[in-house]
Amino acid sequence: MTITVTDITAILGVVFGTGGLVLGILNHLRDSPKVDVCLLWNMEVIPADAVSPDRRQCGMITVTNSGRRPVYISHVCLMVPKNTGLLLLDSVQGQKLSEGDPAARFIVPYKGLDKYSKDWRKMRAQVSDSTGRVYRSKRKKTPTPEWVKKVE
Repeated sequence: MTITVTDITAILGVVFGTGGLVLGILNHLRDSPKVDVCLLWNMEVIPADAVSPDRRQCGMITVTNSGRRPVYISHVCLMVPKNTGLLLLDSVQGQKLSEGDPAARFIVPYKGLDKYSKDWRKMRAQVSDSTGRVYRSKRKKTPTPEWVKKVE
C-alpha cells in the first residue's frame, strides 16, 4: 500500500478544514453579546451629606456586559406575575454597554410595590436591548424586602 501526494493533501484538508470550522464556531460563541442582570433588594440609600437623616430603602438592578460585542440597552423593567411589567423611567433613554464598561445601575424605589407583596419572590428584572433580545435576572433566595406586607 502506497501513500500518494493526493492522499496526504486530502488528509491535511480534512484536518485543517475541521480545525477551521471549530475555531469559527468558538469565535462566534465568544463574540456574541452576553448581558448579566442582577436584582438586589434591601439596599439603603445614604445621603451625600451625613447631616441629613433621610435614609430610604430601595432595590437595585445591575446590568453588566460580559460579552465581547457592545450592547445598547433600550429599557429596564421589573416583571411581576401575570406578565405585568413595571418600567423604570431612568432606563428609557437607553445606554450603550461595551466590553469592559462599568455596569449600568438602576434604582428601584419601593413606593407602590406593596401591592405585589404576595408574589415578590417571582419578581425578576428584565433588560431589553435594541435588537429585541431580552435578558432576565435569576431568582435568588434573599431576605424579605422592606416593602413586602406581612401576611398573617
